Amino acid sequence: MTRLRLLASLAVLIAAFAIPASVFAHPSSEGEGYCQFPDGTLTAGHCSASDHARGGHDTHIPPLPGVPPPSGPGGNPLPPSSNPPPPPPSSNPDDGSGGGGGSDSTPVYTGIDCHITHAARPAQICSVEGGLQYWFIGADGSAQPGPFLPDSPRIERYEGTNPMTGKSVVIDYVVEGDKTLLRVSTYYPDNEYDTNKPYVFTLDPGHNVRYISW
Repeated sequence: MTRLRLLASLAVLIAAFAIPASVFAHPSSEGEGYCQFPDGTLTAGHCSASDHARGGHDTHIPPLPGVPPPSGPGGNPLPPSSNPPPPPPSSNPDDGSGGGGGSDSTPVYTGIDCHITHAARPAQICSVEGGLQYWFIGADGSAQPGPFLPDSPRIERYEGTNPMTGKSVVIDYVVEGDKTLLRVSTYYPDNEYDTNKPYVFTLDPGHNVRYISW
């Protein structure tokens, strides 16, 4: 009886591995692969048989931009793009746009109309008149204005460094299906448990955030 059970278990395992490889194979030209679940979460790599059983399906986006980590204090972070984005638009105090008040070139962080909601984030993006305002976030939660991302014309790529953490920041756009998504690639601040942990997310036209690495 025990031998019969072992043979039956072995048959089940062989049948599972006999699933044609074409079910999970995807050409590398499609870009980096992820397994996407019904709730929108993603894991790196293609879906396994158990992932498919839980409703996961393979999806691809172009490869993430290279964001080499800075070499630490005194290192050489990525230089800004040769085509820096325009300065943020001026806004009036208490206009509710999320841009805050202040001078014509420096917005004031209010936390209004912002899209990254979890704690300990190293970046924030808020809706303002004419586009989006990116904010550098420090390890203590304080903020400094980063690039303004106009609705039109879109920037092609922004490369810089969070002055509060020394972490590289790359912002660009990727196309997924019929949507053009804003993509941000940066890192959490270093601490005693974590060194250069990636923080990568996309923002779709409806301002829905999808985390890829965090």
